[in-house]
Amino acid sequence: YIIDTFDASDRIHFCSEMEPLELDVDLAIPIGLIVNELISNSLKYAFPENRFGEIGVRLVEKDSHLFLMVTDNGVGMTSDPPILGTGFGTELIRLLTVQLDGKMTLQAQKGTAIIFEFHLNKAA
Repeated sequence: YIIDTFDASDRIHFCSEMEPLELDVDLAIPIGLIVNELISNSLKYAFPENRFGEIGVRLVEKDSHLFLMVTDNGVGMTSDPPILGTGFGTELIRLLTVQLDGKMTLQAQKGTAIIFEFHLNKAA
């Protein structure tokens, strides 16, 4: 639906790769907000001049950790990108990552990949 909101469904392919997971709402909602922000940022900045491209989201649980990867094959970004909008979305992503005690890594090769690692607090 986000891609439709940006009127980009004819030029942006969306790929989602994940197994069904049961997550606590206190984890699921912030992760959903992070994904929403990153997809929106890709649509705004990664494909200038109505370029065609792909956005992917992958969520994997492994060894009591949750790995979230949001990627695009757009123009890429640097590790210290200039703020093009208000910067609110970037700050929101940072704050949500801190709230979840997560780790965020940026990879900018042939597009942009942002990878998050969150520890799953499993009840004993």
